[in-house]
Amino acid sequence: MLEKLTLKDLRGKVHFLLAKLSNKFGKDNDGYQKIDLPLTHQELANMIGASREAVSIVLQELSNEGIIVTGRKSIKVNAEKILNESEHGHDLWHRA
Repeated sequence: MLEKLTLKDLRGKVHFLLAKLSNKFGKDNDGYQKIDLPLTHQELANMIGASREAVSIVLQELSNEGIIVTGRKSIKVNAEKILNESEHGHDLWHRA
């Protein structure tokens, strides 16, 4: 996992992390995979070695694009959209 994270830009790292978390902890929720963990932006940033501010910007972009829906300590991932946007979507999702 570490080598996959080091070769990606920040958006790619966030994609990878969200795919991994939703694959492992996701619960179906109206076409989304709700990550069943109460995670803050800071905790997500710590997991990928980035600043909270930078991760918050990427999460906002993903939210604006309809790829994720965020709430207080909750993230729902639109699996179809995150796969379509990722260059290696199939590998990213199923190997996460």
